[in-house]
Amino acid sequence: MAGRISNFYRKFPKVYWVVLSLELLERGAYYSMMPILVVHFYWNVGLPMSLCLLLTVFMYPFQYAMPIFTSALAEKVGYKRQMIFGFAVLTGAYVFLSFSYNSITAILGMMLIGFGIGCYKPLISSTIAKSTEQQDRNVAYSIYYWIVNFAATFFALTWGLLMLFGVIPRSAFAWIFRVSAIYFLVNILIASLIFNEVPRSGQVKTLRNVTSNIATAFKDKKFVIMMLLIAGFWALYSTTLAPFILIMYGYHFLPLWLPVILLGVINPGTIILLGVPLSKFAEKIESIKLLMGGIFVYLIGLTLITFGLEILPLVFLGMVIYSIGEFMVAPGYLAFVSKLAPKEKVSAYIGCNFLASFTGIFGGALIFGLVAGAVGVNLARPHFFYGILMGFGLLILILFIVYYKAWGQEIIGRAKKIEAMEKCRSVEELEDKTAGKEPFLFKIFDKRATQVIAALLIPIVLIGSYAMGTNVFFPPDDDDDDKKWVFDPDDYNVIPGTFDDFSERSDENSESMETVIIDESMVKSITVTLVWSDEPDADALHDNQPDSFTLNVTAPNGTFSDDGPADNGNLEVKLNFAPTSPADPEGTGTYEIEIICGDCGDQTPTGPNPFGRRRTFSDTENDWTLSVEYEYYEIK
Repeated sequence: MAGRISNFYRKFPKVYWVVLSLELLERGAYYSMMPILVVHFYWNVGLPMSLCLLLTVFMYPFQYAMPIFTSALAEKVGYKRQMIFGFAVLTGAYVFLSFSYNSITAILGMMLIGFGIGCYKPLISSTIAKSTEQQDRNVAYSIYYWIVNFAATFFALTWGLLMLFGVIPRSAFAWIFRVSAIYFLVNILIASLIFNEVPRSGQVKTLRNVTSNIATAFKDKKFVIMMLLIAGFWALYSTTLAPFILIMYGYHFLPLWLPVILLGVINPGTIILLGVPLSKFAEKIESIKLLMGGIFVYLIGLTLITFGLEILPLVFLGMVIYSIGEFMVAPGYLAFVSKLAPKEKVSAYIGCNFLASFTGIFGGALIFGLVAGAVGVNLARPHFFYGILMGFGLLILILFIVYYKAWGQEIIGRAKKIEAMEKCRSVEELEDKTAGKEPFLFKIFDKRATQVIAALLIPIVLIGSYAMGTNVFFPPDDDDDDKKWVFDPDDYNVIPGTFDDFSERSDENSESMETVIIDESMVKSITVTLVWSDEPDADALHDNQPDSFTLNVTAPNGTFSDDGPADNGNLEVKLNFAPTSPADPEGTGTYEIEIICGDCGDQTPTGPNPFGRRRTFSDTENDWTLSVEYEYYEIK
């Protein structure tokens, strides 16, 4: 086994594994940041919600547009220099972001991160292409893709578990940014000491080359329409970041004991676990049908989230399902574009893919971020917000089906003819080989009724999600917090507590004071019990008169309650508190307990004494015992 691993390692050059280690740390930092970004800046820093939903918008232009220029620049200045520069920018950017305290500094921090990624990102795929053999390249990129998802899963999961088990506080998000900066210092060392410069082509891609490729591809209206459609899907995908996190955390759909960063684990974790079987499955499906099937599966996952926001297992299942859909869409799109493009222009068409990604993710983050704030929060209708997303997704699916029937079948037929010529076989032979293997999910796109059903579902989804009503959102530092916060006892355990009993002997008509301090927050109740017993009769000729006590209790919030005076041997005062905020102070603090000893009953004669007056024995003091029990809420 060790030998096989060693042989596999030697299959690729050292520089390949070096850039994978660089990518591991960079993606680990990025995917640790993304799930907590909106929570940190809205709840911890206190930035306006609308800005928090749009913060990533300031990063995307650098992240997606800069590679056009930086990939060309690297051919001039060298990959190593540009990598080190990019990592230095990212080191400072993550540290700067951790200290950002207002809108301007937060925006600058995001722009710096986008700039650093834009400098560094295109160099990884280029290095892999230059350092691996043609026959090994598919495997090389598969490992690279797996490393990206492993980083997204491992680093976020580690932070989440540390928070879940109380090793670090859940509010320590700024420290996640600072530790991430350390990853880039390690990357600078690796790039400086271990990375070997890859050969440069000498043919520097200039801006003129890039614009020429774009102009070539944009002359094909079928390609332009396909780019707009796939941009629509990426716009839908962009909502899995800030809007989803804000809604799950802000509406307490995510239990308070579960760290929000763990939401960032499900998508990449699904791809890691199911990536290989999904890839093998995808090989058997026609590319555009794989693309439409992926959108259909994505919408199934979105349906579970739309109508099951309050049910966390359904949300998690929805995330797993839409992750599968996303995994199907990307290869389906790229494979179809390679069939759509003339053979000599494939690279130009594929090179324009960044425009579709940028348009979709940037536009989606901007538009749906505003819709999430207006509908999902201000109108308090998170279900309806997701209904709007579903309606948009169904519209995109309908347009893809229209495209498929208008041009897609023709493009597929042309690609099959080219494949048959290359393999010296007939088209019929190729079709016979795959006949009957297409799952039912992909056959529905050939049915006329599919578009009609999808169109009918749009108003149904919108009406159904709107009918689910409103929910309570929990903003930070809200002046009307008592009305905004709703206590759910299912989220808490009730923990009992006691104090050692107090015992004392009091004089008649005297007062004794005791104090009790309860440090726990969210106190549910406190019960103070005073117990005493009368002395027995002195003899058969005397009756012991009952003793009388009064019990007064003053709570930290000024609430006063008492019991007595009574002579039955037992007094009890119970105070109940209704939590009004997650850190309720009502029952927390010092309790003043007053014990008033009234009459201490004397020993009086039972009747007349024929031999003279019978003596009364006076009682001037009595023993008592005070016990204090309380309960408080502790989050599960």
